Amino acid sequence: MNAKEIKMDQIQKLKEECENKGISFDSIQKLLDSEKIKKLQKRNHYIQQTIINEIEKAIK
Repeated sequence: MNAKEIKMDQIQKLKEECENKGISFDSIQKLLDSEKIKKLQKRNHYIQQTIINEIEKAIK
């Protein structure tokens, strides 16, 4: 299985579980998307801070 197939399989299983438990899949999807965005922002901040630190070291 490649990454796309695995992702689609996981989404399908999540949809099934949401239906079984009576939970809105759309709300779960929005929560997952917001977590992805938070992780990306945190990662970008880390990279930016690392670049700033390297520039400061080079200046000194």
